[in-house]
Amino acid sequence: MILKKIKSFIRGKLSIKTIEKDFRCYKPVEVCIKPSAVINIGENSSLWFNVSQNADLKNRNCGYVTLEENSQLDVNGNFVFSSGCRLGVLKGAHLSLGEGYCNYGSKIYCFDRIDIGNDVIISEDVIIRDSDNHSINGNKTVSAPIKICDHVWIGMRATILRGVTIGEGSVVAAGSVVCKDVPPRSLVGGVPAKVIKEDIAWER
Repeated sequence: MILKKIKSFIRGKLSIKTIEKDFRCYKPVEVCIKPSAVINIGENSSLWFNVSQNADLKNRNCGYVTLEENSQLDVNGNFVFSSGCRLGVLKGAHLSLGEGYCNYGSKIYCFDRIDIGNDVIISEDVIIRDSDNHSINGNKTVSAPIKICDHVWIGMRATILRGVTIGEGSVVAAGSVVCKDVPPRSLVGGVPAKVIKEDIAWER
């Protein structure tokens, strides 16, 4: 199911500014994109959603895409979401994607701003969420931007919370909860995540 069919989910006019127009969603998928949402797909860039090597639709998990009022999604590279992922860009929020992929069952919820760089690997069942949604002890800062720099590997079932910057070349170990900035070229792990090794280098 490609861009033209995505428009069938939308009532009213949708602002999609693309050059290559390579926005593909594969069944089973549920798409809810509000008319005021803006999707910018850059030159030689693409967004593929709910991709799976399993051709049997009965054995594939449903993917979910939601872009609420006045939200913005920028794609500046080739980014792939595997089967069963959830992508939510909430009212007035801004999500920017570079080059990379998000593996099976992972979730990105953008309430304010999330920037994901190039050569980023997001493993299975990862949660990236830039809002707590609820105030604790009167703290009025509920949402804060997340920045994931280039060449970052996020291990499976890790959670990335609001206000965090993950430095270039870093690795987040499986099952970690990241609530503080990660220095460049660092391995972090644990709950909450702490630096385990520095000056690392990883390859695909």
